[in-house]
Amino acid sequence: MLLGDVAAIALSIIGFLLSLQGLWLLCRALWPSRLRKTAECSRLWLRCFFVGLPVTAATIVLAIFIGKTFGAVGQIAAWVFAGIFAFYAGVGTSGFVTLIGQRLASPSDLDRPWRATIRGGVALELTCLIPIIGWLGILPASIILGAGAMTLSLFTSEPTRPQPQTRAYEESLPLPEASELQHAEALP
Repeated sequence: MLLGDVAAIALSIIGFLLSLQGLWLLCRALWPSRLRKTAECSRLWLRCFFVGLPVTAATIVLAIFIGKTFGAVGQIAAWVFAGIFAFYAGVGTSGFVTLIGQRLASPSDLDRPWRATIRGGVALELTCLIPIIGWLGILPASIILGAGAMTLSLFTSEPTRPQPQTRAYEESLPLPEASELQHAEALP
């Protein structure tokens, strides 16, 4: 294998992972209320996986059927259909990586809540780089989980309400005692 081949493979993988980050951030920016619902649904990740399994299987079977049945036009339609599914699953996966990023809380999230999506996405992408397990297990499982989270979020009956952004590090700070507050008020 030549150095050029190795560079082409490495840059293709890096480009694919960067495009996933871009997709997740785009989904976060375009559909913030849906992202909140998918993040809530992602807490039950096993349920999301089993709901997403038939959705993903049906999408693959339908795309193959359309591509093989209708010739060149069907192949284009199958690629468009697969792209729509990528966005559909991407919204759910975006909620999942945001949930991961929120569990890895940082003080720098005060003014930048989108950093939780990046942090969770990097954690998931680095896990997907593990040979065999990551390529053939974790990456497809995260796409299936995303499709399931998106499907579950469409059928949840709870109204979407904006949640206050709570930070784990703010909750860990001690509250001032009453004597400290009175002393602070007495200062000029």
